[in-house]
Amino acid sequence: MGHLATLLLTVVVAQLAAQPPAQNQAQPFRTGVQAVEVDVRVIAKDGQFVTGLTPDDFQLSEDGVAQTILSAVLVTSSTTASELGTSSTSAPSAPASPAPSAPSAPSMWVFVFDTTHLTAGSLQRSRDAVVKFIAERLHDGDVGGIIADGRMANNRLTSNREELRAAAAAIKIPGQLRSRQLELREWPRLQDELEAFRIVNQERDALAAAVQRACTDDPDACKKMPLDSFVMEKAKRMVVDYRTATLQTLGVVDGLSKGLARMAGPKTIVFLSEGFVLQDQESELRQAVGQAARAGAHFYTLDARGLNKGPVAEIIDQALVDSPMGATMRFDAQQDGTNSLAVDTGGFAIRNENNFARALDEIQHDAGTYYVIAYSPTNERFDGKYRSIAVKVKRPDVKVRARRGYLAVDPARLLAVPRVPSPPSASRLPAAATSVDGSTTGPVPTSPAENGTGATPTPGAVAPAVPSSDPESASPPPGGITAAPPASAGAARMRIDAGKMALALGKDRTPSSDAAQAGWAAYERGDVESAARELGKAATAPGAEAWVHYVLGLSQLALQRYRDAGQSWERVRQAAPEFETVYFNLADAYIAQHEDSTAIKVLRDAERRWPTDAEIQNAIGVIQVRRGALEAAIESFERATTLSPDDGLGYFNLGRAHQMRLMKLQRYNPQTQKWIGGDDDRRKAVASFKRYVEIGGPYIQQAKEALTALNWS
Repeated sequence: MGHLATLLLTVVVAQLAAQPPAQNQAQPFRTGVQAVEVDVRVIAKDGQFVTGLTPDDFQLSEDGVAQTILSAVLVTSSTTASELGTSSTSAPSAPASPAPSAPSAPSMWVFVFDTTHLTAGSLQRSRDAVVKFIAERLHDGDVGGIIADGRMANNRLTSNREELRAAAAAIKIPGQLRSRQLELREWPRLQDELEAFRIVNQERDALAAAVQRACTDDPDACKKMPLDSFVMEKAKRMVVDYRTATLQTLGVVDGLSKGLARMAGPKTIVFLSEGFVLQDQESELRQAVGQAARAGAHFYTLDARGLNKGPVAEIIDQALVDSPMGATMRFDAQQDGTNSLAVDTGGFAIRNENNFARALDEIQHDAGTYYVIAYSPTNERFDGKYRSIAVKVKRPDVKVRARRGYLAVDPARLLAVPRVPSPPSASRLPAAATSVDGSTTGPVPTSPAENGTGATPTPGAVAPAVPSSDPESASPPPGGITAAPPASAGAARMRIDAGKMALALGKDRTPSSDAAQAGWAAYERGDVESAARELGKAATAPGAEAWVHYVLGLSQLALQRYRDAGQSWERVRQAAPEFETVYFNLADAYIAQHEDSTAIKVLRDAERRWPTDAEIQNAIGVIQVRRGALEAAIESFERATTLSPDDGLGYFNLGRAHQMRLMKLQRYNPQTQKWIGGDDDRRKAVASFKRYVEIGGPYIQQAKEALTALNWS
């Protein structure tokens, strides 16, 4: 999903949030203090909802500290109220009065078709089930939305059932997943997505198995050429496609959750997908899950592969869903992402189910009945950090489902309309990539200009920081959603740097041509198009000064002419090999062209010239992270901390790299409903972030948030 779709979805949700609340909306309590509400579902061994609970039956802790529960209300829909009452599923009556009942407000349903991970057959089955559900089961007044290809149908949420039904019926398959599946089976065949990732991660047994398979399929080809590199190249190509598709999916979840966070009440998200493999992208998943928890959005994930698909397909026709009460399942790599979306937001995952209509009915039943418990946190500071929640019930043989935490953001900030960053423009110049932090408001930046100075910082993704020559611009904006600086402000900052660099390259030591002076004047005005044109003329003259080529490269980079910028800066490197800054500029240009190997070579050249410069090691490490070489990146960041033990940036990057490797090593255990593994990386990440906090720097808030997340995860 691109930037426009993300912002459009946010605006649509903001418009709906501005509408007055429904008159019959349940309002369980009002207190004079700020309270946190948690939706809780309590399920008996027979799968039935447990009624008759009182506030005294619940126990809740926040970050391990016991909290006092202010109230508990049982919310039921009209279709389930008659089914509840007191029954054998409820425990013996307690002395206190049961939680009062309240009719639920009109429900909010969002159906997310993860079209990047759906084939034609899966899409058709899930689409038909959703169309029927909207027509027959959605209640009057319920609000809904349809998302496909990362976009909200008709650019709005609506209570018009016919509009929703038509939008769902109109969804078409883009064919991306089918194309990836077909390519996977082409010679040399790869077993599955996970094998491709294992090959790229240099696991020799996986590469050997794929090569042996290729030799079996085509013995003549095996005799004519070594197949190791051929198989590796295919695996790399496939992994790029898989990672891109996964980031697109997580971008949809993140953007949707950010928008829904500004609306009161619970939201039911039905996520229809065949699943996706997570490798080196667990931090992005955690960010999306955290946003969903903040929004009060419960994800119910439906495996659109249906019955008898994948390595866990051994159930012929299970009656209901794989809830936490269900049987233990064997590992299926494609379930990692959808499992976490469901479990961590208080929903559940549905697998091995061909009857999608029955699955949607089960979701509706579960979403329509829940307790709302409220408490006033003992930690009264709304500091934007993630706080873990654990809910228990003082009854035997029951299971409890609730969201596992929330972002401590005060209501005023939740309701504020965010000012979105302006799109890349010719007058805003990108910065150098030296830090493993920050992110854009959309899914995946495709160039440095898309991830420039105006981006909203979000922990856990590789993104550019600022050049060391301008420490002020390194300070990230405070808080979560923030305003972008005016384009002219970023351009002015970079022009000051450019002026210093031009002087260092001898701008005022020799007379310049009229074209060079005109180009420089245009660059100072922020008119990079005129600057590129005039400086381009000056650069063709024999003996053109190095500063002309350097500022020409800056102008070309601003115009996203990355190859031209690289050529201009290569001339500077040739003319002034001791000008260190140009090595970082060249690395930026090659990264923008997806030539990471060339960028590494340029920085290795700089490393040989300036072996004690920690910033070079940081820049090399960031590129290695981009390439998925976390072990090499950790070594680079460790060298940076050794070379400059009092510079916090190396410790921050080292902490991020260990955190990312932790995510890579972790696996979700459906028995304990926890992520396990990677303890050594967790310990080292915590130590690095703590050291950064001790030293201080512009990423203090991100480091503290990372420490909180590490304790949570």
